[in-house]
Amino acid sequence: MARPKRDTVFTEIAGKTVESIRYEENSDWQALELAFSDGTLLTFELSSRVEIQASYLKARKGNLKLIRNYGRVSAASAQKG
Repeated sequence: MARPKRDTVFTEIAGKTVESIRYEENSDWQALELAFSDGTLLTFELSSRVEIQASYLKARKGNLKLIRNYGRVSAASAQKG
């Protein structure tokens, strides 16, 4: 049975300036951290089933243009190392 689609909107970060984005991993933990210029953070702790495709895009008039493809980061492959 397919899982229902769920969208999560992080309204607390609307309009904030991103200072940095960091992907962090060690042998038992992976996380994506967005740091904002006001000193707040939004973090995503990733499970071993996660594979991330990171892309930097430009949105214009409803169309997306790929600026840079960062490739895939697999939490499962990180645990093998």
